[in-house]
Amino acid sequence: MTRPFAARFSDLVARLVPRLSFDEPLETEFRRWHAEHTRSRVRNAMWLAMGNMLVVMLAGGPFREMRDAIFGPENQLIVDVLRFGFIVPSCIAMLLVSYTNLYRRWSSLTAQIVAPVHALSFVVMDILMQPRGYSLSSWLPLVVLAPYFLFGMLHAQAVRTSLLVVLAYAVGGALAGITGPQRVFDTFVIAFACAIGGAIHFSFQRGIRRNYVSKQVLSESANRDSLTGIHNRRMFDDHMQRLWQQAMRERVPLALLLVDLDHFKAFNDRRGHQAGDACLAKVASVLPVAARRPFDLAARYGGEEFAVLLYDAPRDRVEEICRQLHATLQKAALEHPASPVSQHVTFSIGAACVEPNLGRHPEGFIQLADEALYAAKERGRNRTVIMDREYETLTTGAFRVPRARGEAA
Repeated sequence: MTRPFAARFSDLVARLVPRLSFDEPLETEFRRWHAEHTRSRVRNAMWLAMGNMLVVMLAGGPFREMRDAIFGPENQLIVDVLRFGFIVPSCIAMLLVSYTNLYRRWSSLTAQIVAPVHALSFVVMDILMQPRGYSLSSWLPLVVLAPYFLFGMLHAQAVRTSLLVVLAYAVGGALAGITGPQRVFDTFVIAFACAIGGAIHFSFQRGIRRNYVSKQVLSESANRDSLTGIHNRRMFDDHMQRLWQQAMRERVPLALLLVDLDHFKAFNDRRGHQAGDACLAKVASVLPVAARRPFDLAARYGGEEFAVLLYDAPRDRVEEICRQLHATLQKAALEHPASPVSQHVTFSIGAACVEPNLGRHPEGFIQLADEALYAAKERGRNRTVIMDREYETLTTGAFRVPRARGEAA
């Protein structure tokens, strides 16, 4: 069975282009970071390039006379279809995505559609110009370079788009009967621009990826708790602020689990602080089970208290995760000779489930989880209490049951 052309074309690009990617989940995290990192550059480039292009394509006066002279009245319908059916809508779509909450999710796909649409439109226009003695051959190298530097594409995406332009120019000219030494030379120049742009972009992207990994390593070192190996309070606070804003933009729920070891002071008094440190490390190793997705985070919140932040987590998922955490700790069977609750180490979980909005703040979200934790302690420990509807009546900074944090242990 013959494979589709798109699959064969992708295989050809994969053989010609060196691989630039990380193993998962790092690659997914890098792509999210790259999209945000290039957002302002893409937006500014869009205004510059598309603004100039739209003036040439839409303005009247001398620009209209120029279009009539270049294309001729017989091709006006085709030119209007290209202008108003492809170029203008695609420009609007790209600018709309870059200025709205659609950017994170749709920027890559939109760029991979808009860039070829623009390029193929220019190839068609070049073919229409040829009978009247005009050509876009001096402009098309810029069109070939645009996927590398204008749309914020990753390397493989940019190379595929650029090669498509070269192929369309060569095949379109042949089908239209445009031949001769000048056409061959123009095709060579465009292909050369594609190769040079690809080489420069590869080097540029490789440097970006290396810097990203270096920053990740440094960030991981600075944001890890030295005792337990999971993220520390500083990382939790930073991540909370970022995730709150993102969840508010995308209108998805957040969940926060505050996990506190039961009667841990008694454990330290009976077994000693070294054994207590080892216990904290073992309990911390259980928590990443709940924070497997890219935006989720498990951190040491302070002392014997831990925090698990979950993105896009409805209440039913939180309930399942809490059950899983209790079961995993029970399976670990860490002895606790001084606990009146169990012969093994247990913890209490206070969980808050909310959908962020402009009228509320992360501090209230944390407070709600803290009150849920206190309720779990009051009800006998070794259990989970989840609060969500209580968020609507919560006054940030005013606890319904005043207490010192250490009293819950």
